[in-house]
Amino acid sequence: MRPGALARNFLRRRDDRHRVNLTAILECRGIAQNVRVVDFSVSGLRVDGIQGLATADPIQISLTPDISLTGEIAWSVWHKAGIKLLPELDETHPAYLFLTEQASAIEQLRIRALASLAKDRASALRRSGQGSA
Repeated sequence: MRPGALARNFLRRRDDRHRVNLTAILECRGIAQNVRVVDFSVSGLRVDGIQGLATADPIQISLTPDISLTGEIAWSVWHKAGIKLLPELDETHPAYLFLTEQASAIEQLRIRALASLAKDRASALRRSGQGSA
C-alpha cells in the first residue's frame, strides 16, 4: 500500500458531516462507557473517549434515554473512533432530527461569538482612531 493510501481512506467522508458536542453512552458486549459524539452524518458518527474497542466491534449508542442507534466500529485510533450506523439514518429519523438540532445550536453559538468578536474589534479600532477614514 502506498504511504498516502491509508490516510486517504482514513479521512474520506462519503456523506456531509455536521459538528456536534454531546455525551452519549456506548455499549459493546455488555460493557458501557461514556463517549463524546463530535460529528455525525446519515451513515455514521465520530466519537471521542473510547476505550478497548476495535474495528468491526458491534455497538449500541444511546444519545438520550429514548434515542439509541446500532452500528459497528469502522475505525479507531487511540481514543477516537468512527461508527458505521446499521442501518443508516434517513433525514426523518428521530436521532437525525435530534443531532441536527444539536448541530444547529452549535452553529448559532459560533455565529454569535464571531459577531461579538467583530463588534469588539471594531469598537477597539474606533477608540484607537484606526477605524476612521
